[in-house]
Amino acid sequence: MYQDYWKLTDRPFPHRVPATACYPAASRLAALRRLQYCIQNSAGCAVILGESGLGKTSLLRQLQATEEHLRPFVHLAFPGLDAPAQLRQICGQLSDAPFATEGSADEILSNAENALRRHAANGRHPVICFDDAQLLSPQVMTDVVLALLNLRDIDDSLDFTVILAGQPILLSLLSRQPQLRERVAVTARLAGMTDSETADYISGRLRACGASADLFTEAAIRRLQETSQGNPRRLNRLCDMALLVGCAEQLDRIDAPQIDAVGTELIRAA
Repeated sequence: MYQDYWKLTDRPFPHRVPATACYPAASRLAALRRLQYCIQNSAGCAVILGESGLGKTSLLRQLQATEEHLRPFVHLAFPGLDAPAQLRQICGQLSDAPFATEGSADEILSNAENALRRHAANGRHPVICFDDAQLLSPQVMTDVVLALLNLRDIDDSLDFTVILAGQPILLSLLSRQPQLRERVAVTARLAGMTDSETADYISGRLRACGASADLFTEAAIRRLQETSQGNPRRLNRLCDMALLVGCAEQLDRIDAPQIDAVGTELIRAA
């Protein structure tokens, strides 16, 4: 929409960024290393904490895209499902085939155990990820997450990793379930990008899309950091809308007033 005006080859700040193209902020790299440590050492369970928009889901997708030995990679994105439904999702992704809708949680868990045994026998290391884990019910935490981790404890031949990704409140929810909390081997915390990371991210994305000049003033970049708090999702939306506004107003560069206007608009919409 605005690419021709700014002489860009593509939109530099899309709402959906490929997992492998996410900016390697220090917080993100540290979280990725912790996940890799948990997996490589067969530690069992890892937790990713971060506010909405900081990149928890994209970190899981990056792990899936770059660590090809982690198969099957089970990504559960419907935290509102009950325990039998969660287990059916797990069984289906572990086996690449749908499972019957009937059966108790115990029966479905047995199917999951059998699938995990087959993968272990073939030298595979499955990963089972629960996204938005702060929304999982206590029943799912006990009958699914804890049950899976108990399987690992009683059978050394089973080698898989469970990852819980959620907002910071997840940690307090886990503290109410000491049996589960004690099985968390690694906790990775995502934070917003720093001032220098934000500036580097913006200039890098613009260069990648063919920009031959800085389209944002230094004041605009400072205001972007203040408004977004380094949150990648907010930052992308602010930059994208600012370029659209700049195009509509026929500006040469984006300055702080445009960021203020766009920020107010996005906050009102939210």
